[in-house]
Amino acid sequence: MEIQRSDAMLMEILQERKTITGFLDAVFGFLKRNTDFYHTKKDATDKIGFPKGMRDQILYGAMQRYDPECWLQTMSAESGIDDSGINAPPAISEITVETDEQRLQAKPAEADVSTSKTRRSFEPGDYKNGAAFEHHCWSQTLKDLELHVKLPGNLQSAKQLSIDIKAQQVKVCSKMDATQVILEGVLSQRIRHNDAVWSIENGTLLICCDKAKERWWDRLFEGDNEIDIKKLDCERYIDELPEDSQLAIEKLRVQQMTADQQQKTALQTTDPEQNKTLERLKKAWDAEGSPFKGQPFDPSMVQMS
Repeated sequence: MEIQRSDAMLMEILQERKTITGFLDAVFGFLKRNTDFYHTKKDATDKIGFPKGMRDQILYGAMQRYDPECWLQTMSAESGIDDSGINAPPAISEITVETDEQRLQAKPAEADVSTSKTRRSFEPGDYKNGAAFEHHCWSQTLKDLELHVKLPGNLQSAKQLSIDIKAQQVKVCSKMDATQVILEGVLSQRIRHNDAVWSIENGTLLICCDKAKERWWDRLFEGDNEIDIKKLDCERYIDELPEDSQLAIEKLRVQQMTADQQQKTALQTTDPEQNKTLERLKKAWDAEGSPFKGQPFDPSMVQMS
């Protein structure tokens, strides 16, 4: 899945840089060289960058989203759903991952499904731009949708489940007892059900599908409470931006690389004594206990007389 792939790439950077400080240096250095993250919009007609103050809000929001001390306070409570639907054909593609781990335990029904116990069933990333409920949650981008469903302890295998997905309907129930319905509902918008895929891992069913139209959904099922789509994280990948915006970002990247190279050239010296001093500074820079350990040596931070 996307999270595992991202974790693998980021772990490689962390192992190379060795410290959190070095890791963050690599991340923000990449953003500076390859994106418009540090470009502040001059006016409303500027097509790239962020309005003044927006970058700090994005950073704070990203940190808070995964902070166990804060994330409960940032999400709006969602109530239960009143769903109805009909049987539909199964998804075209199926991926099954079976494990011996069964973390889901039966819980008594609760009137308020927005309590902290309910929220802790899912990670914040599982319902990014979506909502979390007692036994399921959903997340979205402009193009696609992901649905996480907690499975009962006696239904942990694909062989035990009937998973029916249609253009505007989803139903998950037991193959052995059709009356044991885990999730059923009419989607608020249409999906490309023929391209839907699903997998089972660690007691959770994950359904992934593309939206029929690129648009933000304000709810997953008809009958759900609406979410505020004005507060969604609407960032897009660079290759999804208009061509003129991509060209502007590339121009900024080239300008930044040129400026960095000019700075390095200006700092180069032919003085043997200063070269020796620089070598000593490099060793001290990465020494144990140095606040810069793990970061690339930056001579511009050192004033030499």
